[in-house]
Amino acid sequence: MTSEQSKEEILNDAMAYVNEIKVAFKEEREKYDCFMKILRDFKEKRIDTNDVISATMELFKGHNDLLLGFNAFLPSGYKIQLPIEGEHLSKTVVLRCECCRNFENKVKSRFEGNSPVYKSFQGIMNMFGEGKKSITDTYQEVASLLVGHTDLLNELNHFLPGASGP
Repeated sequence: MTSEQSKEEILNDAMAYVNEIKVAFKEEREKYDCFMKILRDFKEKRIDTNDVISATMELFKGHNDLLLGFNAFLPSGYKIQLPIEGEHLSKTVVLRCECCRNFENKVKSRFEGNSPVYKSFQGIMNMFGEGKKSITDTYQEVASLLVGHTDLLNELNHFLPGASGP
């Protein structure tokens, strides 16, 4: 097999996978569009592989076939693993995100003198981690807490990839 054939096969597989997503979410076009945004953000290096995995896991929650199918396109050393039965997928996403603690610490130190803001942030993130709040709702609520803190808002876009920012 030549490298041209290999590239062509990979492209065909990728197109088939994207079509599978389009069919799976024909009634929820925004999920397909969101996935395409995740891929564009990755291509343009606005997010890294871990961010792609986290966002895809949240977006395709309940569609294990799509999640596992995405593994074929991940670089060596990366793999989506389904959560253990009974474990919330979004909690897995939060735990997998290495930037979670760093971002939380930045918010905590920024709002040391304003503990209600930090406590609200913690409450929102806990609800997200327990699967009681969607990534979009989480983004919107945290963004409203961080108004006027452009650096944190920019980091929030990386911290919660796939959420619809302003």
